Amino acid sequence: MENRKAPISEGVEQKDQDNLWNLPNDILDQILSLLPLKEAVATSVLSLKWRFVWTSCLVLDFDFEKNMKPLTHCSHYQDQDSEDKECWRYVNWVDSVVKMHTGPTIEKFRVCFPLDFSHTPLIDRWVQFALKKWVQDLVLDFSAQSNKLLYLGNGFSKASGFSKFRALKDLSLNSIGVTRGDIGFVLSSCPCLEQLKVSNCPNLTSVTILGSHFALKLKSLAIECWHSMDSIEILDANLVSFSYSGNPLKLGLSNVPLLVEVSISERDSILTDDYRSLIFTQLSGCLSQLHTLGLDLNGMVDMEVFSVQTLPNIKHLELEVLGEDILILEQINCFMKACSYLEKLVLKMQFIFPEVNLKEASNTCSHHHLEVVEIVGYRGRQSAVKILMFLMETAVSLKKVVINPVRQLIRGESVDESDEVVEEEEARQHALHELRREVPAAISFGCL
Repeated sequence: MENRKAPISEGVEQKDQDNLWNLPNDILDQILSLLPLKEAVATSVLSLKWRFVWTSCLVLDFDFEKNMKPLTHCSHYQDQDSEDKECWRYVNWVDSVVKMHTGPTIEKFRVCFPLDFSHTPLIDRWVQFALKKWVQDLVLDFSAQSNKLLYLGNGFSKASGFSKFRALKDLSLNSIGVTRGDIGFVLSSCPCLEQLKVSNCPNLTSVTILGSHFALKLKSLAIECWHSMDSIEILDANLVSFSYSGNPLKLGLSNVPLLVEVSISERDSILTDDYRSLIFTQLSGCLSQLHTLGLDLNGMVDMEVFSVQTLPNIKHLELEVLGEDILILEQINCFMKACSYLEKLVLKMQFIFPEVNLKEASNTCSHHHLEVVEIVGYRGRQSAVKILMFLMETAVSLKKVVINPVRQLIRGESVDESDEVVEEEEARQHALHELRREVPAAISFGCL
């Protein structure tokens, strides 16, 4: 009997499969690092060679919301006990993955799910594991359980040798009971740390960054604290970017020659002289060198427009504004005059109250450098249309308009996701079919 030849396609598939099996382990590690962790672990059933490849993954990303939240919405998991059991199952799975990891290093270790103080020993062990693996990017996010604060025990200080901290470049902490001393310990132990983000840590009452005390490489510092933060002091540091969201505090910035990007948001405060002082006094030492500035003007609704000092180097300006503020055109005009070399303006808008007639801006003048305007949180309101018309009339070099109907939620705001999607789509259609007609053909128009 004549032997049947395999089809060419089968031969090609077999060759491709053989090539895949024969890839070097470091290439396989890179491939698996691009997969969600559960899918990476699932590759262990492909062959004997793949059985333990996942145990040297470079990225360990444990996100309870992505992996398990859909289950909690099923009728079988509606009661709290079932959800707690599912959470513990996930915690045990994470712990088993950590114990089975055999690679010498990991690039990123991220834990994001609802844990509380009862899980402290586990978290300590995971942090020690990550640091021993020379982790470069460490994210601990427990914001999903905001009513229960998790504390790190000795996860950092018990890591095997201070040399293990030298690889850490990015650190993000969310809803953890860290203190000023904890942050100081991290800064003194992580000389290669470039980015630090701290969010919703109520025990953190102050932060001090003294570059002269440590050989810091810290380039980016982001703090979000709506509790009892009293002060932030940054001295002799090589920061490039700084952002703060929270209540009014004492802010000290001194000898920060590389700082070019600052964002300040104090939405819950009554913004009067304190806010102006924060912007124009506490930031006075670095305002002239900034290239990017972000400010929240929502708390200044219907207040007397304040003058803005000259900001000669600002190229990128982001303003959080209320669409129904009758003085918003006047305020935008003041900033455009102050930022004479502004190239991009982003307006992050909120629409809460009924429509109002915006007051016309006075003493307007042409702006010759603004090229891009982006409106975030767009809704088909006349005030939004009027703001864009004002900008197109004033910015004589405008080249591009971007409309993004997805708005930035206010802290603590609870929304119906389905209603929000409907509003976004209505705004998108209004922008595409109504607003676009108002934009000259010479200006590029985009709607996200």
